[in-house]
Amino acid sequence: MDDLDDMDLREEHWQKLKPLLLGGDADPGATGRDNRLFLRAIFWVVGNGRKWSALPKEFGRWQTAYVRFMRWNQAGIWRRLADELADDLDLHGMLGRIVAFGDTYTRRATQRLKNKGSRDACLPMLGKKPRAKLRASSDEVKLENIGSSWMWLLTRK
Repeated sequence: MDDLDDMDLREEHWQKLKPLLLGGDADPGATGRDNRLFLRAIFWVVGNGRKWSALPKEFGRWQTAYVRFMRWNQAGIWRRLADELADDLDLHGMLGRIVAFGDTYTRRATQRLKNKGSRDACLPMLGKKPRAKLRASSDEVKLENIGSSWMWLLTRK
């Protein structure tokens, strides 16, 4: 499964995937504009091992595909699809590669959060002040302070 042909969404695969996907016409809420095109875009990125920004224009905006991929990844949809379609070895293998690709992104994001926390914790030792947090405590935010305008939240020091 190392070349791009192995990551091609064939008609037989689409027919198995289609009823399992979110955003169908019969689903409540927003519909996926083109689930098949979205899947082909994901297969292209994973199969080629390329950056999202290299996604060809025929697949739409790369940012849209990336955000949707990450939402599905965080919700565990790729893993559920792979488990559901374990009887089709080709499709299961392709979805397994997508799961592994998504896991890599999750590990990177987790590591970035850990690194940021470590960096912020070390600032006082370096004689620097930690960055101010943007969230106010619940004691600071009271209805009588807000009045008719919420602009004070943005402008206060």
